[in-house]
Amino acid sequence: MSKKNKQKNKSTQCKSKLQNVENLQTVDSIAVEQLTPEQVEEEINELAATHKRERIWEVDFVRGLMILFVVWDHFMWDVYFGFTSSYNTALFQWLYKLGGDYYSGALRNVTHDVFVTLFVLTSGVSCSFSRSNGKRAIKMCAFAVLFSAVTYALSAILQDELTIYFNVIHVVALSVLIYTAIEWIWSKLTKNWQKNIFGVIFFAITMTALIVGHCAKYMNIHWTNLIFGESGWRTAVIKKFYGGGDYLAFLPDFGWFLVGVVLGKALYRERKSIFPSVNPKYVCPVTFCGRYSLWVYFISQVVMYGVIYLLHEVVNVL
Repeated sequence: MSKKNKQKNKSTQCKSKLQNVENLQTVDSIAVEQLTPEQVEEEINELAATHKRERIWEVDFVRGLMILFVVWDHFMWDVYFGFTSSYNTALFQWLYKLGGDYYSGALRNVTHDVFVTLFVLTSGVSCSFSRSNGKRAIKMCAFAVLFSAVTYALSAILQDELTIYFNVIHVVALSVLIYTAIEWIWSKLTKNWQKNIFGVIFFAITMTALIVGHCAKYMNIHWTNLIFGESGWRTAVIKKFYGGGDYLAFLPDFGWFLVGVVLGKALYRERKSIFPSVNPKYVCPVTFCGRYSLWVYFISQVVMYGVIYLLHEVVNVL
């Protein structure tokens, strides 16, 4: 084959790739024909980089709102339950009273479960956009272990049981890990009847997680009694697993995570926002928190308690 024909074939292949790049409607088809192979390659790289940076703003926005609520909830816990002695300042005396009213009031009882569920659900939706849920699962599991290790270290330093063994971050990390296995099994199914059977199993797992979890949560069925009996070393072990800090049961939230996965697949098949007319820059502070929810959660937990402890117990100015 001549050099001229090779170059022509390369140009044709590059233009074909460029025309298959998502969101190509912004590129004029006539202009594409006038590009050299080198220019086409540059255009492909630029469009690919732009596509990689695109995020679904409403998913980040909802997750951002939820994580900000979690930060507020933890701040109230730090102020009200974190310290037994009275505060010196009027501001923290007011916050202490607010924390007591908040944790004993109906507002927290209603909103807490709703917001946590929405956070887990949007994490499931995000699986539809991840290039590799396996890598995401490993990253989140490592983050969850690190978070438990840091709270364990703080407990040892402060001589107070604050260790968080299993909460919302651990629930999401384990859910993504399990979904990675589900996704891998689905990719190996080639026949329609196999996919149909697997779909029924997936639906059964989701409904079981929701029903069993809600029964245990709202019908006064305690896992320590249901699984481990009312007394003995097993009960002591499971209570120890709760830790002295935050705790969230895996069920029913794993079921809501799977519901989020299904919603993500249904609503975002083209991986585009369903609210394209909204300018994301107007909600960017919230979407930023949603995009980096893991770091917001981690830093807020450690920093808030650490600062209050330093100013109240050490410096004695609060």
